[in-house]
Amino acid sequence: MSDSKKSHHVIIGAGIAGISAAEAIRETDTGNEITLINGENSQPYCRPLIVDVLRGEKTFEDIYLRQPDWFAEKNITLITGDPVTKLNPAKNQLVLESGQTIEWEKLLIATGSKPATPPIKGIDEVPSFTLYLNDDVEKLKSLCKPGSKALLAGIGLIGLQAMTSLRELGVEVTAVELLPKVLPLVLDSKAAEYAKARLEAHGIEVLTGTGITELRKSACGDFPYTALTDKGHEIGYDFLVMAAGMRPDLTLLNDSGIEIDRGIKVGPGMETNIPGIYAAGDVTVFENQIEGRAEIHAHWVNAFKQGRIAGINMSGGDAEPYEPMFLNSLDIMGLPIIAFGASRIDNPDDADIYVSENPSRPSYKRLVLKDGKLIAATFVNDVQNAGVFHYLLKEKIDIGDIAGSLFDRGIDGMEFLYRHHDEIVAGKDIDWPESMSLIEWFRKDHKHTRWGKKESSDKTKS
Repeated sequence: MSDSKKSHHVIIGAGIAGISAAEAIRETDTGNEITLINGENSQPYCRPLIVDVLRGEKTFEDIYLRQPDWFAEKNITLITGDPVTKLNPAKNQLVLESGQTIEWEKLLIATGSKPATPPIKGIDEVPSFTLYLNDDVEKLKSLCKPGSKALLAGIGLIGLQAMTSLRELGVEVTAVELLPKVLPLVLDSKAAEYAKARLEAHGIEVLTGTGITELRKSACGDFPYTALTDKGHEIGYDFLVMAAGMRPDLTLLNDSGIEIDRGIKVGPGMETNIPGIYAAGDVTVFENQIEGRAEIHAHWVNAFKQGRIAGINMSGGDAEPYEPMFLNSLDIMGLPIIAFGASRIDNPDDADIYVSENPSRPSYKRLVLKDGKLIAATFVNDVQNAGVFHYLLKEKIDIGDIAGSLFDRGIDGMEFLYRHHDEIVAGKDIDWPESMSLIEWFRKDHKHTRWGKKESSDKTKS
């Protein structure tokens, strides 16, 4: 007969969502047992920093999310290398691979995502690697020699991390992206052109709008493997790195009764449709208020926030409702890019788009407004004050009457926002649109608008 145990709080998944949930539970619930289940046979580590291990800049011990003694100090039972194989919400039970059964009072599913595997002919016949598991990174280390060649499938955020790390190790890289632009879930087409140009300037061959149709164990030039594409390319390579996107890990949810829509559906408190069962991190879908649809918020900060909210609510607290962050800060071979909101959409419906571009620098800025409010912004190589606009988007401030003038005025208009932004967030009593009346050009250009009609509150008295 298999072992059985009970645990008040059970968390499946020991990424940042699971860890932050356990930490939040323990802040208010010091007595009830917490069981944290990590399917990998290792201490929980920070997956985005796995490329630092590949480059030899860090060890796995350096990227642990918490040191091993932290779990004992917090009275958290950590199970490693024994993944969950079955979930039974009707009985509040789960079964581990070892056969052990665990009963819960509150459950958090934080299983994250797993690499997508596209249906490519021959993909099971050639070696391939991801930048997802520590085992893959250890295997890749021996292959990443100067002069070797990697084929990279996918140029999203993970692909970007992979190719930049490979180039730093002296590996030649050919990167293939099925969609017509690099970083297709982050950048608009023009920003993507700048990113692509920077990658190519650093010796990476970039093929966009191109699909890999077949992989072969046959030599192509000096390389042992060959990839064929739908554009007629024959690409020789030494090893393949798959970075074709991530998918929520929903393996356990068959016949569970938990509602899914590409991911687990949760409310603002991270609870699923079954009371007492929560979900957090990349396994979830939540409303994208900017675009008006449910989607996966695959972002480290969002996973941390979701886990913490779930943990507070699981322990009987009342957490602030979840509000996602839609921001990516990138460094593409020394080219800084910040993009937030619905930045990937080239031409949103019923939106006003303002663009400023200086190809010689190069620099590129793009603001997208809908109903007077920012829904997207992109800054390429000119990111110092992007936080101003993230604040405007996050707070849903209506700047419809003044955006055109600010953008047309270039540095004059932008500097006004930069100067006053710090005063706003510091809590001082300043309404920056009202303050625009202090600037002569603004008052003249906008005398017909609600902002232009405002007068300075302090005039010199004779």
